[in-house]
Amino acid sequence: MPTPLPLPPRVATAPARRFTDLLRHGRFSFTERELMEHLRMTYRTIKQREADPSTLTIAELLRVADLLNEPVQDIIAVVLAEVQSGVSSPAGTPSTSL
Repeated sequence: MPTPLPLPPRVATAPARRFTDLLRHGRFSFTERELMEHLRMTYRTIKQREADPSTLTIAELLRVADLLNEPVQDIIAVVLAEVQSGVSSPAGTPSTSL
């Protein structure tokens, strides 16, 4: 009787990064005040952008990229993937426009 073929190894798929993860759980840790000062946004605006990243402006995306020391293309890719996937925001409302 032939031996069964081995199963392919399981590839652990990393969960998709979200915009809020970039700000809150990235390689850097920022206080609310640091985020507000560097991004030039109020606390309320930051929370709104986290809930619906499709509302980010180009200038805001550039400031986020500078803050996180990442290419702006990577930040845009994360935001675009989140918006296209329709991932629900923490408030429970889906992000659908860009």
